[in-house]
Amino acid sequence: MSQHAGGGLFRALLHWRPLGRSGKKARRRLPVIVCGLDYAHYRVLTRLARSRRYIALAAIDDYPWHHGTQVEGVRVYYPSEVPSLVERHGVVAVVYCHDDDLAVFADETRERLATQGVPYVCRRTTRISRPS
Repeated sequence: MSQHAGGGLFRALLHWRPLGRSGKKARRRLPVIVCGLDYAHYRVLTRLARSRRYIALAAIDDYPWHHGTQVEGVRVYYPSEVPSLVERHGVVAVVYCHDDDLAVFADETRERLATQGVPYVCRRTTRISRPS
């Protein structure tokens, strides 16, 4: 390939946009943390994966054999790591499905999340099928 053709290709790639883009900047998806790893939490993670507004940054579980693994492409962290994730990534909410999900957080972690202004959002997934 000649230098001239290579330069034209490079210029074309600079101006190329994927289909469906109108030149607008994509809105940044807001990071949330999902607290828990059972079936209801898995459903929340799959819904967040399809969301255009939110992205699941982390899943929280206190079992050591889950730490560092990935569920739906989301890494599993210990509850004590949540405040640093909030600071580093600007997490907007902690999502839980059952009332006892938040029991994994120590009092210090809850206090830090409260001072950081991160709300707890209950997302119960009781509907199994999509409405027609």
